Amino acid sequence: MTSVELGVEVHQQRFLSAGEADMHAVLTVSSRGAPAKPAGRAAEVLLVDCSSSMRSPHTKIEAAKRAAAAAIGVLPDGARFAVVRGTETADMVYPRDEALAVASADTRREAQRAVAYLAAYGGTAMGTWLDLARRLLEPQADSVRHAILLTDGRNETESRTALRRTLAACEGRFVCDARGIGDGWEPAELTEIVTALRGNVDSVVEDDRLADDFRGLIETALTKVLPEVRLRIGLMPYSRLRFVKQVRPDKYDLTDRCTPDGEGELVLSLGAWAGEESRDYHVCLDLDPSLPPSRDQDRQLAWVDLEPVGMDRPAVILGRWTLDPVQPTLIHPMVLHYTAEAELAAAVTEGGDALAAGRTADAEAAWGRAVRLATEQGNDEILRRLHRVVRVDKDCVRLRQDAGRSEVLNLLISHVSRIAHPPNRRGPDTDGPLVACPHCAKPTRADKEFCVSCGKPVRTGET
Repeated sequence: MTSVELGVEVHQQRFLSAGEADMHAVLTVSSRGAPAKPAGRAAEVLLVDCSSSMRSPHTKIEAAKRAAAAAIGVLPDGARFAVVRGTETADMVYPRDEALAVASADTRREAQRAVAYLAAYGGTAMGTWLDLARRLLEPQADSVRHAILLTDGRNETESRTALRRTLAACEGRFVCDARGIGDGWEPAELTEIVTALRGNVDSVVEDDRLADDFRGLIETALTKVLPEVRLRIGLMPYSRLRFVKQVRPDKYDLTDRCTPDGEGELVLSLGAWAGEESRDYHVCLDLDPSLPPSRDQDRQLAWVDLEPVGMDRPAVILGRWTLDPVQPTLIHPMVLHYTAEAELAAAVTEGGDALAAGRTADAEAAWGRAVRLATEQGNDEILRRLHRVVRVDKDCVRLRQDAGRSEVLNLLISHVSRIAHPPNRRGPDTDGPLVACPHCAKPTRADKEFCVSCGKPVRTGET
């Protein structure tokens, strides 16, 4: 079987001015050499919310059943799988015993038949669902272990402490993707789950799209060939980790997921990994302000390595103090890119907080800033979600009266779902044929959905 090679590339501007005591860097972790994965190396658990709220409207439970059936349908022969009914308890749907079935034409058909009879009643305790997934997946230590959690509500039948205790027991055991449906779920809860379990989170506005989404999640999970990759960060006596955040393809803060392991060393689980994959992590180091500056040579501030497939030599984060007034003011393009994306995410979140507090004008101001930032960054996905919630009227942004809570939730979860653009993409206003915007008449890219000047849809008939 072809081996998988892992590597880390450090992107940073290493020059510091006198007295400067922090260093930012972006780590690109990549894998190469996908092996032909043998059947049976995938282990999947579907966690389907069947609480009472899934009955209203009835389309939610029907969409959930179609989605679960679609996910089962793409499982390859030999994969292990199970379906769990989630309420205030976790109950086996297929197979009936607390174990994983082996995928085949017969077991897929039987599982789809069992899913068709799911009914909605009861409460919501996601920790119990995840704990059952852990027990089901625990024996599959050599497999890539993955779960999908679908919910339409809040975790109201168990305490937050209980959920966090379960997440701590599940972390590193399997990866979990989460999906919200309807308008009663809580973005913070699903974000907490996928952060601990290194998954992807999003929501569906149109119920009939859930089946395709589930199918895609399974197909992506099936590309994973390494059950777990760990990032080891070694710190110098004069450096301290301020934060480490995954910024592509999903966005979440992993600082408190780092585990001390040896003097000055931290270990962070990155979850399962595909044979050909790349992810970016934003790291910030705090430096001892009393550290004598080294002006003539680079000083090692930290090193990073990967496990279980280590590199020939650890990658290093460097720093050099300089008297040059210009060099320290320069920012590496990748650091600048992800800093700008963080500003966009903050504007989206600020708008949601203001709307929840009844401050409509503040929400419109924050989301107007988000429209501008997303337009400048060429982030069509967030613009698409923003335009479901707000209307751009000349230079003003106004809330759409027909926007429901599900559209707002879909926007608020956008800053952690897979919508980041590679930072080395060409600029939106310099690549490709141009057309005149039907709203402001300024030139914009013909292949863009939104004008790079005013942020309105390029296609006529939309506002």
